[in-house]
Amino acid sequence: MASTLIIGTGISGLWAAWRLAVAGRRSVLLTKADLADSASAWAQGGIAAALDVGDSPELHLQDTLAASGGTADPAAVRILVTEGPDRIRELIQLGAAFDRGPDGQVRFGLEGGHSRSRILHAWGDRTGAAVVACLVAIVRDHPLVEIRERTEVRHLLTEAGRVIGVEVDRGVAPSEPLYADEVVLATGGVGQLFAVTTNPLVATGDGWALAFEAGAGLEDLEYLQFHPTALKLEGVNPAPLLTEALRGAGAYLVDRAGARFALRADPRGELAPRDLVARAVAAADAEGGAWLDARHLPEVTARFPGVAEKLGSFGLDLARDLIPIAPALHYAMGGVATDLDGRTSLPGLWAIGEVACTGVHGANRLASNSLLEGMVFADRAARAIAATPPRPGAAPPPFVATPDHGADAQCEPVRRKLRETMTAHVGLQRTEAGLARAYAVIAELEAETPGSAWRTRHQLLVARLIVRHATHHRESRGGHLRLDYPPVPAATV
Repeated sequence: MASTLIIGTGISGLWAAWRLAVAGRRSVLLTKADLADSASAWAQGGIAAALDVGDSPELHLQDTLAASGGTADPAAVRILVTEGPDRIRELIQLGAAFDRGPDGQVRFGLEGGHSRSRILHAWGDRTGAAVVACLVAIVRDHPLVEIRERTEVRHLLTEAGRVIGVEVDRGVAPSEPLYADEVVLATGGVGQLFAVTTNPLVATGDGWALAFEAGAGLEDLEYLQFHPTALKLEGVNPAPLLTEALRGAGAYLVDRAGARFALRADPRGELAPRDLVARAVAAADAEGGAWLDARHLPEVTARFPGVAEKLGSFGLDLARDLIPIAPALHYAMGGVATDLDGRTSLPGLWAIGEVACTGVHGANRLASNSLLEGMVFADRAARAIAATPPRPGAAPPPFVATPDHGADAQCEPVRRKLRETMTAHVGLQRTEAGLARAYAVIAELEAETPGSAWRTRHQLLVARLIVRHATHHRESRGGHLRLDYPPVPAATV
């Protein structure tokens, strides 16, 4: 029996495995793809932390609360901003190399919603890849960490109201059980339920489905963040992301007339919180197009090598061209409800990273807080797990293996229709009628999807839960915009 099973290998899963190993606790890391295939590894913008002269955790806290639409949990945010700097220092000690200026000091960037330049970057615009690579190098050969790639989790196994393990599928044989003292969900987000997303193909909402089926509580599923500046290209999934750091460096957002339309939406223009900028981009796109203009930035391709390389593969040049953009589903603020140490409502089950709802983001995540949250709350969860005595050994309950008949391979038309429906009716703007239509379509798709197509049925379940939460929430706030209900006045948030 493993001491701890960790499902997912983004920054939160990797950090938890490392912290448990430091405490002398064994863990097994499960990933349904490759070890470094996660949204964390795709993160471009950076990690926010109050480390620079003139900055403070209190200022970071104020910015985070302001961006959240008044719904973030102040206690959770205070943990994020006060413990975050120590996690960054530990990360540097582990070998992560953040970008530095000519004077050798760490360079801090500015992004939307931040009142100070506090964003650390690595490898230019490949911060997530740099951090994940550092952690992978540590855990890959650690004697207390076992890694199982290309291993999918079908169900959480429970006994007497407690999670005791998981049912896994490796695609070549019937499913099998893996038992553990504790199970940690670190499965990431839900982007692949939408037609246009910046998320990798593995981000299909697995953790939410697993937790709900087992009986754990979920919160704030309607709060979904759309990144304002995804490259607008027909039929490309995932949509290439144009990091917010570009706007922090001074890039403009312009409409077909060349006007900086974001300034009409908010005095902060391109550096307003993401929900406001995303709506402004969507409006400009609907009226003839929206573009990112970085042509005036000095040495822009050298400063943003990852973006420049990706654009080059599509025949675009960051230093020469206006880059067509549109919003894309990017991040889920809600998720599996946890306490401040990552415990869910179900004994034996923990959740960390994007799959979790710690309360730290509220209705709208502040830019570059996600990687920080992944480390801070994974660290807290791992320490809490390490302090939990192992459960007494007991014979596991009977297990019946289930073969994989390949039914999901026949359900791509179902998943395509689901993505189209979620984008059309549960996207950046929502209405009662649109949500009702989405719910009806999902019900039709569920009726025609065989029970053996468990991956597809998990996606349909998560979509239905999002629609339910969005339907019941009759106000507009942060990442949840109801056209049939006015925004919450600023004075009340």
